[in-house]
Amino acid sequence: MTSSNGHCRPEPGVVAIVPALNEQLTVGMTVAALLRAGAESVIVVDDGSIDSTGHVAADAGAVVVRRERTGGKGVAIVDGVSLVRARTGLGCVVFADADLGDSAEEMAKVIAPVAGGLADMSIAGFPAARGSGFGLAVGLARAGVRCLCGVNLIWPLSGQRALRADPLFAMMDAGFRPERGFGFEVGLTVDWLRSGYSLVEVPTLMGHRATGRTIAGFAHRGRQFAAVARALAMRFWGERPAL
Repeated sequence: MTSSNGHCRPEPGVVAIVPALNEQLTVGMTVAALLRAGAESVIVVDDGSIDSTGHVAADAGAVVVRRERTGGKGVAIVDGVSLVRARTGLGCVVFADADLGDSAEEMAKVIAPVAGGLADMSIAGFPAARGSGFGLAVGLARAGVRCLCGVNLIWPLSGQRALRADPLFAMMDAGFRPERGFGFEVGLTVDWLRSGYSLVEVPTLMGHRATGRTIAGFAHRGRQFAAVARALAMRFWGERPAL
């Protein structure tokens, strides 16, 4: 839904959940962009930040939930989902990272298939980032989803997603418990597909902070690879992750 000034009007029943840890430089822009993209409201789960993340998010128009101790992305998102479950008329839940900045407005493209009833979940695709790494984690995630679900995906690790609210709540009622950190996305993808829900990928022009080919960047991707491997292994052996 687009207004006369080119911005999306809020879609009824669309709420965005943004887990955030020390993202004061970008979270305000991200919140504002999600509201422009069609989110009716934005919930920022401040996952124990030691900077002004929560204040900046609130000033930008978000509802802020504060965790005193850092629990990880999966824990923060579950906190956000738990907060919105009591809402009536909620049709779509959006997950978005806090470092998207203005590019989060591209989430309008991701919301559209779910809001229009064309898919149960849509995943945002990102342009290829130069110098971001060797693709080992995403390659593992692709192979894992293909092996466990028979589905070929391009962006199985993208954290930018729109989901129909009812299936998400039903999965949580059935015992779905996502991983805390970097295994969150691939675990959710496998569980979603195994539950029989549909999924589409949507190319976008979004961008976020790249880790780069530095020591810190390689360490980050090493932790991500290990977390993805653990999430896939647990689902291969039929175990449930514990929060």
